[in-house]
Amino acid sequence: MPKKAVIIGAGPGGLATAMRLLASGYQVDVFEKSSVIGGRTSKLALGNYSFDLGPSSLTMPHQLTSLFMNSHRNLHNYLTLLPIDPLYRLFFPSGKTFAPSGNQKATIQELNRVFPGNETNFYHFMSGNAKKILYLTPLLDYSFGSLTDFLRPTMLRAIPSLSIGRTLIDETSRYFEDEELQLAFTFQMKYMGMSPWEIPGIYSVLPFSEYYYGSFHPTGGQSQILQAMQTVIEEYHGRIHLNSRVEKIHTSKHEITGIELQDGHLVTADHYILNADLSYAINNLFITDKPLKFKTNMPQKKYSASAFVIYLGLNTLLPIDHQTILFPENYKVHADQTTNLKILSDEFSIHITNPSVTDTTMAPIGHSAVRIMVPVPNNESQIDWDQEREPFRNKIFETVKAKLHLDDLEEHIVEEHVITPKEWEKDFHIHLGAIFGMMQSFKQIGMGNPVNKLHQQFKNLFVVGTSAHTGTSLPYILESAKYAVKKIIKKDS
Repeated sequence: MPKKAVIIGAGPGGLATAMRLLASGYQVDVFEKSSVIGGRTSKLALGNYSFDLGPSSLTMPHQLTSLFMNSHRNLHNYLTLLPIDPLYRLFFPSGKTFAPSGNQKATIQELNRVFPGNETNFYHFMSGNAKKILYLTPLLDYSFGSLTDFLRPTMLRAIPSLSIGRTLIDETSRYFEDEELQLAFTFQMKYMGMSPWEIPGIYSVLPFSEYYYGSFHPTGGQSQILQAMQTVIEEYHGRIHLNSRVEKIHTSKHEITGIELQDGHLVTADHYILNADLSYAINNLFITDKPLKFKTNMPQKKYSASAFVIYLGLNTLLPIDHQTILFPENYKVHADQTTNLKILSDEFSIHITNPSVTDTTMAPIGHSAVRIMVPVPNNESQIDWDQEREPFRNKIFETVKAKLHLDDLEEHIVEEHVITPKEWEKDFHIHLGAIFGMMQSFKQIGMGNPVNKLHQQFKNLFVVGTSAHTGTSLPYILESAKYAVKKIIKKDS
């Protein structure tokens, strides 16, 4: 009889784990509370317009290719990946605009146009981070939940390249003196809900990945990645149970004994994989004889920023690139107010995604499906979003219209939907509405990550997703699934 695995949550981490387990001969059931798969990577439909609820682009596509190869599938039989070029257009306070490309020759031309004299610096940044990522990749095979992992030869060899003791801004300033150019290689940390003045310098590999591998948009949106994964799971006769919320995780002293669904049904398995928001699960799902040893430390953990997101269906093709970033006058002040002081900035960073210029399936021909995302404090801020929603929405519109000269933007709105930190917490079960989970600081990764404490306490429980591995983007979520499945197979061998 094949071993049974139960997966809680049909986000990308859960579905990638299901694919790998099914390909290895396991029987797999995935339980998802929503009526659709994907979690924060799902599709939002408003009338004739389709939106990516969360991620706006895919980088490092070879990680996805590897996942499908492991399931004896060709990714390109399931997805069409369209290159996003330019990667984005950055609007700086000085009035400069910078539009780098996944093509390094094109990026050099743009660099020489906007920031002349930095061509050699760019090559040094790229070569330095290529070396860094080579040393980093083998480390993803370990959790660093114990001192033993830190003493492995792969770790010792990597130490000189890990930028230990430096923040991302420190690291980037080694290559670029211009502060606006530094922003072009650090603003990506907003995808992790953190400030480049605080996040460890090791994360320079994330902007490097965009500049090296490029960014891609699957036809139909990022949610199509999840649909492709679901298709493979069903081809392997794996089962995805929608509208099946897990209410409780039952435990004995050292293992999970079953999960209880909303209807009271108890499901048992040999292995359990958690793909829910980690803090929500720890605070709400586990039924134990004694409190989880580390649960009392959870309130002291620091959490990422949240996001105020506006989804717009427009009856015009918006004349801007696939991705547009508008910087505030002082990005450092904005980042500090958002992540530490937890107050709404007078000025803010705005990320506009306009996939209709790349993909005509997201909206009717000649129309646009646009997403406007602004990083805001998580719900530790106690901001009353019922009161702030409308004035903040209006302030965003005024900023976008002024900076992009889109005076008639609101006249073209056919559909509109807003998600605030309140909805991220209430409707998506994300602790504090912190959509990127716990901050990826040195104190909260490795031995400071509750994931490792869960692994130690419950031998048949494995965690995947944004909290499980360093990095919150899709490639690192896929790595978390790969790591978990390796541990499961090793346990059963």
